[in-house]
Amino acid sequence: MVAAGEADLGVLPVSEIQHDKGVDLAGVFPAEIQFIQTFSAAVVVDANEAQAGKRLIEFLSSARAAEAIRDAGLEPRAARK
Repeated sequence: MVAAGEADLGVLPVSEIQHDKGVDLAGVFPAEIQFIQTFSAAVVVDANEAQAGKRLIEFLSSARAAEAIRDAGLEPRAARK
């Protein structure tokens, strides 16, 4: 449809477009030219719930969370090479 001029083309992060109705993901750029954004988490000194924060970070880094992360259009840490 894009080649025929019948559709618009947008270049956005997969996580921003994959759940929008009426939008089809045509594909992703090759790994060699991907722009990788890394999200970080930390527990600050004197945090009221430090142990809970550490458990959350551990969970988000786990294989158990990987499916939900992929479903959100992101790449889980466990899948990186």
